[in-house]
Amino acid sequence: MLTYILRRIFQMVLTLWIVSVLSFLIVALSPGDPLASQLDPKKTPADLERRRDEIGYDDPVVSKYLDFYGKFFADLGAVVVKQLGGANEYSWQLTSETSKEAVLPTMWRKMLVTLPLVIVDTLLIWSLSFPIGIYSALRRNSYQDRFITIMSYTLIAFPGFWISILIIGFVTNTLGIPIVSPNTIGVELEGPREFFDRTWHIALPAFVAALTGVATLTRYVKGQMLEVMGQDYIRTAKAKGLNNDQVYYKHALRPASLPFITMIAGLLPAVFGGSVVFEAIFSWPGLGRWVFEAVFQRDIYIVMTSLFVGSALTLIAILISDILLSVVDPRVRLS
Repeated sequence: MLTYILRRIFQMVLTLWIVSVLSFLIVALSPGDPLASQLDPKKTPADLERRRDEIGYDDPVVSKYLDFYGKFFADLGAVVVKQLGGANEYSWQLTSETSKEAVLPTMWRKMLVTLPLVIVDTLLIWSLSFPIGIYSALRRNSYQDRFITIMSYTLIAFPGFWISILIIGFVTNTLGIPIVSPNTIGVELEGPREFFDRTWHIALPAFVAALTGVATLTRYVKGQMLEVMGQDYIRTAKAKGLNNDQVYYKHALRPASLPFITMIAGLLPAVFGGSVVFEAIFSWPGLGRWVFEAVFQRDIYIVMTSLFVGSALTLIAILISDILLSVVDPRVRLS
């Protein structure tokens, strides 16, 4: 296991290097001049040239690549030191061209805003999809199964942003309860009141975001469960006289859940892109919305940093899912 993990880490480093080169070339060689579009209207062309010289915009691509990742890893080390309680004073090297904020500290703050929403959304999807999907599979062609199927297809058919707008309008206009932003705007709360206020503001966006995910994953769980229930070893278990709980929840559920362990690989990258629509609708100043706006503003440092960090999280998540798969399924051997 240790040898496998070390070999995978080496492969991850190599993959990250290839991703960093390709993504940097795509961004650096893309047509247009992002600095010109971000320049303050009060500034002169001489100010633009001065800024080009400061950041080395016209330097060779190799020099710009080495300069960017040198600054990135220096800032990353400073972030880690600060989170561990180290020195607070540091001159950040990667700064946004539009907001003039340090990129990595801002990314960390935005991630802490998005993370609760993604965690609650994911917990709702996984905790609801499996019992509903298994229930539907065990009662195939029943009225309950048909109702679950109709509701699943209905939720899949309706866009999430449309449902979000309807719920915001109903809760705000009918009940008079504000739900946009991570907390109630213009109100200073402390202690338990602040906790419940933030919980309310997280719960509804996470629930709305989870609706389509629950509907989709429920269909996968049902299909996988039905496939496993048709296997010979399940019929053998029934023939031996085992009760239904033992057959379904001990012998069938574990193999049926194996494909879904690989879905864990998508959880960490979801922090970057999975919540853009709902952050925009519910006015959440989160990471996905921040990166999305940076792409349109052509803020190179934010775009490059998010690409690299997102790629690293994806590779880490894939490694975690592979390890968990080997733990759950004894037939899988990591070597």
